[in-house]
Amino acid sequence: MAKIQDKSRGYFVLKAYVDFMFKRAYRRVEYHGKEKIPQDGAIIYAPNHTNTLMDALAVLAIDKTAKVFVARADIFKQPTILKFLTSLKMLPINRQRDGRESLAKNEEINNIVVDALHDKTPFCILPEGTHRTKHSLMQLQKGIFRIALQANDTFGNEMPVYIVPVGIEFGHFFRYRSSLLVQIGEPINVTQFIKGNPDLYTPQKQINALREELSEGIKTVMLHIPDDEKYDATLQLAQLYVDEQKKRLGLSGNTLINRFASAKETVKRIGILSNFNPQDIQELMDRSASLYASRHEIGIGMKSVLTKRLLLAIVGKIALFWLGFPYFIFSAVATSPVTLLFKWLSSKFEDKAFYNTLRFLISLALLPLLLLLIGIIVVIVFSWKWGLVFALLFIPAFFFFHDYVNFTRSLVSDIKLLVHKYLRDQISHIKTFKTGLLN
Repeated sequence: MAKIQDKSRGYFVLKAYVDFMFKRAYRRVEYHGKEKIPQDGAIIYAPNHTNTLMDALAVLAIDKTAKVFVARADIFKQPTILKFLTSLKMLPINRQRDGRESLAKNEEINNIVVDALHDKTPFCILPEGTHRTKHSLMQLQKGIFRIALQANDTFGNEMPVYIVPVGIEFGHFFRYRSSLLVQIGEPINVTQFIKGNPDLYTPQKQINALREELSEGIKTVMLHIPDDEKYDATLQLAQLYVDEQKKRLGLSGNTLINRFASAKETVKRIGILSNFNPQDIQELMDRSASLYASRHEIGIGMKSVLTKRLLLAIVGKIALFWLGFPYFIFSAVATSPVTLLFKWLSSKFEDKAFYNTLRFLISLALLPLLLLLIGIIVVIVFSWKWGLVFALLFIPAFFFFHDYVNFTRSLVSDIKLLVHKYLRDQISHIKTFKTGLLN
């Protein structure tokens, strides 16, 4: 009987294509800490969950290794999605909200997962249980720990069981072609943890202790901001002070990991100074909240706020706008079936977090078909040389289309900021406000 961890040439061909297209969905991609992944035992990946299927695909693309996943059972109802997810070694798992009867089905899924782990096939589960588009971690559900403990009881005497925290940071939760930073945290050796804590003699105590350990592990590799009334103001300050914190920390280069470290340092120092200098920090938060509300009302992005020499940047962007306009028209027309299908399907989803997943799945399926279909038509009507020219123009078209749309949005945002001097004054006041954040 075939097992989900069984090797398949078709799987690895599909995985290579999915990984390639997944990384093309982002303009900048960085993976850090892969050397921390254990080689001597069973691996359970535990990433934070903000962007539906894209989170799982970020883990899938860590390396060339096949991985088994679980996802909420309701998304397996559509036959097309079921076939696609199963081909990626994904299994349905029921949640508390699905009803008590449905939870009984999870026992069979857990047995399949433990068997895969025994064969050293990595497994990934999103321990928060549901996604939320925020830089904060929700309480972790019990499922991941039950599987880890069951695996440890089954074969912990043969090899260790590890839970590996993974931090996933998206440059923008909803926009295609933003940025992606994936960090591997310090693995938790579940086998060693249980042996070293004999006082944890009940499964519930073991789950609670592992939950606390994993929560801290994930928070270390993600930009965790407490989800309270100061969330938006804090996130904005973390972005606003990136360059200053980089200098303070001695970091050079505009890499995603350096920007992450700088933002994390600002969040940490805000927490510390809130206890020692609460009045100044509160005033800074109030100013940041006011700026956040103002720029969102007008439609000004953080990239514009962080842009130096704004007028010069606008002049340069206008030149690039017209330079790229002809290819943008070609890209928009050539890939219009993908865009139109996305527009239709996205209208059926209230949760914008599904948008990038929809774009990805549609482009994954339709772009090769469009290239083949239109390419054949061009060859028949004109010649194989024109067919080759079309192919070379078409391959990057979908990605250029989204880059151009984002670029245009950025240009409009820059112009709005240039026009609204009071906003630039607000930014200047925040940047020069003395609180000890940058000392």
